Amino acid sequence: MSPLETLCASYVTDVNICLCERLSIAMTQKKPKSAYHHGDLKNALIEVALEHIARGGARALSLREVARSSGVSHTAAYRHFANKESLLVAIAEQGFRMLGDALKEAIQSRADDPVAALQASGVAYVEFGVRHPEHLQIMFGGLIACPEDYPVLQVVSKEAYEVLTATVGDGLRTGRLHGADEQMIALTSWALVHGLSQLIAGGQLHTDDGRDILHRELALAATTLLEHGIGAPATTPRKKRASAALAVSRGVRKTISTLGI
Repeated sequence: MSPLETLCASYVTDVNICLCERLSIAMTQKKPKSAYHHGDLKNALIEVALEHIARGGARALSLREVARSSGVSHTAAYRHFANKESLLVAIAEQGFRMLGDALKEAIQSRADDPVAALQASGVAYVEFGVRHPEHLQIMFGGLIACPEDYPVLQVVSKEAYEVLTATVGDGLRTGRLHGADEQMIALTSWALVHGLSQLIAGGQLHTDDGRDILHRELALAATTLLEHGIGAPATTPRKKRASAALAVSRGVRKTISTLGI
């Protein structure tokens, strides 16, 4: 081998050693932590989708944009969600599970009194709606064309509602509730707290001086009003009716007296 050939061979050998050393270092170095681990990509996509919904609403949601924001290809996202609706269904299922757990916890805290338990569940519903308005939007926004096509969604939504009806049933059996059947009381209770949640989450209620709405206090006042009713028997003397109405509404007035509505 000529001196030139020996020099070239030595150079090539040195380059190969250098490249191998660099490759070895690169392989042993800890990879930078990506935004989402592959094993949890499904939940990561849901979280990013909720962020998109908070900014632009559910109707503008795009699965491709969610994938891009998650730092993965849209093909990777499609492995978990076939389309936008399947992503919305997953969010709704998650929301109903969370809501059901919140209602159960509230009811168990007042298990000794069905009426108090019903009120606690109403307050918990409002708190859920205020804290998770994006979930509420998907759960009840009519964005899933045929909910009956998704058995899991049907099960979890029914379970959440049955937490409420079971409490109403306990109240009726013990004589603490009266005046209507189980389904009517449950529907009325649900409508009240759901509507209140939507008003608060949608920014429709505000104070004259711009302070945040005390949603828990407002929920307590509204559910107390539901418990006592807004009417009184016609046979009750006028003065007594006025006194009772004043006692029941005192908390309501205290809570909403500064609302600009």
